[in-house]
Amino acid sequence: METAGVCPDAVTFVGVLSSCANLGAVSVGHEVEQRIESSRLGLNPFLNNALINMYARCGNLVKARAIFDGMPVKSVVSWTAIIGGYGMHGYGEIAVELFDEMIKSGIRPDGAAFVSVLCACSHAGLTEKGLEYFSEMKMKHRLQPGPEHYSCVVDLLGRAGRLNEALELIKSMQVKPDGAVWGALLGACKIHRNVEMAELAFERVIEFEPTNIGYYVLLSNIYSEAENLEGVLKVRVMMRERKLKKDPGFSYVEYKGRVHLFLAGDRSHPQKKEIYRMVDELEALVKKLAGCKDNEEREKQRSFNWYGCS
Repeated sequence: METAGVCPDAVTFVGVLSSCANLGAVSVGHEVEQRIESSRLGLNPFLNNALINMYARCGNLVKARAIFDGMPVKSVVSWTAIIGGYGMHGYGEIAVELFDEMIKSGIRPDGAAFVSVLCACSHAGLTEKGLEYFSEMKMKHRLQPGPEHYSCVVDLLGRAGRLNEALELIKSMQVKPDGAVWGALLGACKIHRNVEMAELAFERVIEFEPTNIGYYVLLSNIYSEAENLEGVLKVRVMMRERKLKKDPGFSYVEYKGRVHLFLAGDRSHPQKKEIYRMVDELEALVKKLAGCKDNEEREKQRSFNWYGCS
């Protein structure tokens, strides 16, 4: 676009920042921020919201919070972005405090804001607080929960081991549950090794997403942990019949503006020797630290037993 002589505006920068947030490309996002400042667009609330979202999702909560605190006027989008950032990285207590502060400031939460705070409660294990917000959403703020809110609450209950309550909630939904709702229950069954309920959730979720390979793998892992080899075989046959193939796992890291992609067992990177040498050193360090911790626990147990015998 720039080569063609077209000058980027605020809308352009919002789009690029959104892409940076999705990719975790924080250094590129920082360059965009500098371009915004040089273009004298820094006071644009849409750009500030996009910057908060980008930095928060990339893990730089200090920078995201600084931009948020510096905004003279904060909209519900601003609050939602910062709440979601803290919740995403496990700071549920801070996310809850910000949500309550938003309401006290006179900002009326919308559906997206409730998704952010419910997810934050789920990741932080704040089960009762999350249920309280869900109730307030309907009773106090007169907002009708959608499938996205129910999936958050199912996840909230599921992580806490309250699987039966999660299932009853799904049955009582005033809107039709979608794949995300049943997928949240399936994920909870994996955590708590509930094979029977996992089979029920799987049957429902593949009605909505029959080609989502992740759900098949999830059920297979549940069967595997339960040592149900017949179940594992059944899932593999189902995948073969539907011509579904699991893509290899991958991760990526951004360094100096370049994204480095790594597949499982990948040895194509030009610095593969240095990378795997560092991985080996880290694994050895983890084992050493784990061994030290085990030794400490055994020593404590020996001391306990000795005092108990005397």
